[in-house]
Amino acid sequence: MRKVVLTLAIITLILVPVAATNSFALGLNLGTNTGLGVQYQMNDFDVVGNVGYGLLNGFISVDAAASYKVADFSINKARFDVTAGVGGYVGIPLDSDSKLSLAVIVPVGLKYSLANKDWPLDFYLRFSPGVQVLDEVKFFWGANVAALWRFN
Repeated sequence: MRKVVLTLAIITLILVPVAATNSFALGLNLGTNTGLGVQYQMNDFDVVGNVGYGLLNGFISVDAAASYKVADFSINKARFDVTAGVGGYVGIPLDSDSKLSLAVIVPVGLKYSLANKDWPLDFYLRFSPGVQVLDEVKFFWGANVAALWRFN
């Protein structure tokens, strides 16, 4: 499984054009995984990661996903991107009675970027259904809202 993910990541990085517009963002993430949010964006493709406290299970939660802009729409002059992707979740228990949790997630979300050089903020709302594969196989879900400061 690890080799497949690594191979897909390498292929994706090769296919992304060298002249892509890249940006890095860092901020706060609130939701089922509340903590620090990180985003690296290359044109319509981005990688989002979160590290924090899992509110549903009391675990230290880490998730990362690669997403692609599948559509966009506007409300007045504000443009929103619709994204979908694939990623993973790791839940590290804080007590000795619980076991490590691992899930494959499929995040779907909305992203809005302020077109303001003085306040370069990205906002996203993301729902991440998936399948937990460790400690037992079952349905998994996560939901987050974030505000990230974009460094261009």
